[in-house]
Amino acid sequence: MEKTNRRDFLKRSSLFGTGLLLANPFNITANPLKAADKVNIAIVGCGGRGSGMIFSNIPKIPSANLVAVCDIIESRRERAKERYNAQYDANVKAYEDFYEMIEKENLDAVAFATPDFWHMQHTVDALNAGIHVYCEKAMSNNIEDAKKMALAMKKTGNLLQIGRQRRSNDRYRFTHQVLLEQEKVLGRLTHAMGQWNRSEIWTQQPNKNDNIDIKQLNKYGFDTIDQVYNWRNYKKLGGGVVSDLGSHQIDIFNWFLGAYPHTVYATGNNSYFGLEQADTMATILEYDTPGGPAIGIYENISNSRAIGVYERFIGDEGSMNISESTENKIFREASIPEEKWQKFVDKGYIANLADMKEYKEKELGDSGIKETAPQISYDIKDMSGMKKVYNLQAHTAHLYNFVESVREKETLNYDAIESYKSEVCIYKIHEAINAGGGRIKIDPKEYEI
Repeated sequence: MEKTNRRDFLKRSSLFGTGLLLANPFNITANPLKAADKVNIAIVGCGGRGSGMIFSNIPKIPSANLVAVCDIIESRRERAKERYNAQYDANVKAYEDFYEMIEKENLDAVAFATPDFWHMQHTVDALNAGIHVYCEKAMSNNIEDAKKMALAMKKTGNLLQIGRQRRSNDRYRFTHQVLLEQEKVLGRLTHAMGQWNRSEIWTQQPNKNDNIDIKQLNKYGFDTIDQVYNWRNYKKLGGGVVSDLGSHQIDIFNWFLGAYPHTVYATGNNSYFGLEQADTMATILEYDTPGGPAIGIYENISNSRAIGVYERFIGDEGSMNISESTENKIFREASIPEEKWQKFVDKGYIANLADMKEYKEKELGDSGIKETAPQISYDIKDMSGMKKVYNLQAHTAHLYNFVESVREKETLNYDAIESYKSEVCIYKIHEAINAGGGRIKIDPKEYEI
C-alpha cells in the first residue's frame, strides 16, 4: 500500500481514543506477494506469548521477515529488539505506538499478542490499512467486537487468522481429517469432554527496573500496573479461564462434532483466588450434529493440575483421548469386531496395543460384582494419509500457515469467520457464569456473519 494512503488512513483513525469504529475510507487490498518474497511482519505485544512468536516461531519460518516489535512497556520492547538483532543479525525496530509503527514500516502483516480488549480496534484498523492480521485468541472481550473483526476481514478481503493453534496441530488435523471425517472410526459421535487443570492462576510481576508512568498507561486503557501484566483477571480487559483456556478446547468440540451448540449450561466461581474472573468453571453444551444429538462437557480447575489437559470424544463404536502434550489413544468398543478396525491398522492409522484376552471380564474382590470389560486400546499413528504435514510445534505451524497464506501458497486453517462461531458460544458461557449459573439458548442466526 502507498505510504501516503496509509498516512491518510491513520489520520482518520485518530478517533481510536473515542472508541468509534471507522468505516474503510477507501478500497484497500494488500499488495500480492510473489512466491519468492518474504512477508514483512511486526509483532505487537512482547510479553510471554509475543516473545514466543519472536524467538520460538518466527525464526523457524523462512518466509517471515521480522521488521518491528511494539509494546507499551519500554523494557519489553527494547529487550526483544536487542536480543533478536543480536541473535539474527537483524535490524528490527521497536515502537511504543502501534499507529506510528504501521505508518513508518512497510508491513505486509502484523501479529497481535496483546490484551483481548485491544484486539478489535487494532485488527480492524490494520485490515483497513491493507495489512494482513494474525490475532491471538480470544478475538475480543465481547462478542460485538469479535463480530466487527470478522466483518472487517470479509469486507476488506485481507486475511485474519485467529491464534487457536490446535487448528494447525498435525495431531488434531490428522484426527479430524482422517480418523473422524474420512474413516469415521468412532462411528457416530455422541459426547465431547475436556478439562484444563492447573495448580494456580499464573500472575506476572513488573520489572523492578521499569520506570512506568501510570498516567501514560491510562491512555492505553489500564487503571493500574497490575492490569497491564495480569489483564486476563479483569472482566473489562479479558475473559479469564473460559476465554484463555476453555476456548481452545471447546473450539475443538465444535470442529470435531461438525456443529455449534444450541444450548449452554454453565456455572463458575472465583472463591479460590478471589479474582474478578471465575477461576473454576463447568459447562454443558448441547449440539445437533450431522449425525444426531451430542453433548459437550467442559471443566476448568485452577487449584490442581493432577489430571492435566485433555479432550475425549466418544462415539458408538469407539472413543479417544487427545491432547497437545500427553498420550493420544483410541479405544474400540468391545462390541465392535476386531476385523472392522484391522483395516485402520493395515493403513497405518492406528496400532493395536493389546491382545483381546487381556480384556475379559474380571471379578473385583469377593463381592461378585463384575466390572465392564475395558475398551480395547490402540495407539494413534502419526499422520499417515495426510496430504500436508507441518512437522512443527503447533504455535509455529499456525503462524507458518498464516505467513504462507499471505504469500498465497496456502489457505488459512482458521479464519475469523470460523473463529467467530466459537466465540459466540464462549461468550454465552460467560453470560451464564456471570448470571450465577443457568441455561442459555443460542439462536442459530447468532452464528452468522
